[in-house]
Amino acid sequence: LDEHVAGEDLKEDQFGIASSYFYKLTNKYSGSNRTLETIITGDNPEDIKMTLFHNYDIGYWRFIRLSNNKYRIQNYVYGGSMSLDIVKYKMKYKLHMNETADVLGQYWHLTRLSDGSVRFTNDFSGPKMALDVQTDTYKPIMTKIAANHLGQHWIFMKAGKYSSD
Repeated sequence: LDEHVAGEDLKEDQFGIASSYFYKLTNKYSGSNRTLETIITGDNPEDIKMTLFHNYDIGYWRFIRLSNNKYRIQNYVYGGSMSLDIVKYKMKYKLHMNETADVLGQYWHLTRLSDGSVRFTNDFSGPKMALDVQTDTYKPIMTKIAANHLGQHWIFMKAGKYSSD
């Protein structure tokens, strides 16, 4: 039984996300001229960082809805084979791309903030830590939730339509 409803993938959810699109991610601290991207060295996704805005697919993110406010985040370059994940390294949480799996580090919760932006928390790091950027380097990190951390205020920009072909 095919339960797909025509046009359903074009509808935006409560966060403005439609499953048929890729998005660029900026935040209020870094500004609209920097976007979240995966950095590739050889065949390995080495790092996640904020780079100056350009229109490369390494900065295109797709959100796979798992439940009401829970998502898996994937990058255009890897399709569904890899997802944004967190590991704990030397007592700090580190973002990286990892093979898509049912692991806590790949489950991201979105929370709408009063200014219209979105906060990202993760099942692995827990509900008191949010995706943020370092003040001097703009490196994405997980920090304790704080209302005044503009690096925790993320904004989506549609980047392109997803095609399963």
